[in-house]
Amino acid sequence: MTDDVRLYRSTTNTVIAIGAWVAVTAGAALVVLLGATRSTQQLWALVPLALIALLVGELFWRPRIIWDEKSITLVNPYATTTVPWTMVVDIDTRFALTVVTPSRRYRSSAAPAAGALTMPRGGRDSLGPDQKGGVLRKSDALGTDSGDAAYIIRGAWHRLVESEAIPLGRAGSDRARVHVHVTALALSLLLAAATVPALLNL
Repeated sequence: MTDDVRLYRSTTNTVIAIGAWVAVTAGAALVVLLGATRSTQQLWALVPLALIALLVGELFWRPRIIWDEKSITLVNPYATTTVPWTMVVDIDTRFALTVVTPSRRYRSSAAPAAGALTMPRGGRDSLGPDQKGGVLRKSDALGTDSGDAAYIIRGAWHRLVESEAIPLGRAGSDRARVHVHVTALALSLLLAAATVPALLNL
């Protein structure tokens, strides 16, 4: 077994983040231009734009899934959860890719389930007990964020199980670790609080 670390990030979220940042950057440039030519009061608009840029980063760019031979880590907005493979009993996709343990379910923002407008591509069935009555659940189909991530991660999990790399009998004793992104949370709250007077001063 190697020490390789794998990573999954939603293509949809990445496109949204980049597009939003381009729009925010253009808006900030316009605000600075107007502030230089008309009134510096316009510069107050930079505060809500900064808040939007930060929220885009937290909600769309930061989320990802990382795994190695010891654990799977769900990097979500404002918190990161690391779950040892010894605790995993299932990988679900009902609302988003979800790591199921005997005591809790840990959901990933990096792989949301398919929405009403999502058109998954057909082809290969996913792994795991997620086909009800022989019908492939939409959130488990390839071509969706949740389905693609589940296919990859289930494959990694099954390989670890088959190679006997996951110790047995530790599901009840091992614990997941949660790390709150304190700096990002504090900065978001600060910018949110500053946005109200900034808008009033426009």
